[in-house]
Amino acid sequence: MKLLVFSDLHQEDDALDKLREISNREEFDYVLSCGDNSQSVSFLEELVASFPRFFLIPGNWEGESANSFLSRSRNCVNGKRVELEDGLNLVGFGYSSYTPFSTYGELGENEIHDRLGRLNIDNNTILLLHCPPKGYFDLARGQHSGSPSVLKAIWDKKPFVAFFGHIHEEKGTMRLGGTTLVKVPAANKLEACTVNITNKSVTVSFIALR
Repeated sequence: MKLLVFSDLHQEDDALDKLREISNREEFDYVLSCGDNSQSVSFLEELVASFPRFFLIPGNWEGESANSFLSRSRNCVNGKRVELEDGLNLVGFGYSSYTPFSTYGELGENEIHDRLGRLNIDNNTILLLHCPPKGYFDLARGQHSGSPSVLKAIWDKKPFVAFFGHIHEEKGTMRLGGTTLVKVPAANKLEACTVNITNKSVTVSFIALR
């Protein structure tokens, strides 16, 4: 399975154009977005029409109207599970823990814990998140800004791979128990990643959107 994964597009037309070019140039089974896509419904409409097999979640930055649109979109997997080929499934959980910016899509840790606890995540799951787990690729202004509840859910439910964005300065991969963590770079900085999954072996390449 080959994926194109991006995050934190933040309504950047040039970045979306580059992502479309890459998608048209290479063959991907799915395109995934880890949130913070747009506050504009018209931009979201353009985004979901840009890729044939596309799934996304909201981040913390989308506002009320954008979240309302996403809740009605078949492309949005927030709080949902989608069965994929090769015995794999995709589960999405958007939003973030509290930030200094008081954005629309922020949740308390108890709510994150409760919502994630209700999701059907297993060791065949590709977990699509916005917020990092606490302590992993989450340094912002010298503080760890990830979610302890996301960290606990990954430890307890053991998805085989988890993608997340949110912290623009970070990117990379790491193992957490049996889970491959992938911190997806910010698309508004003209970066993304391609991912190959073969027999649950995950190979990640970070790419410039040029």
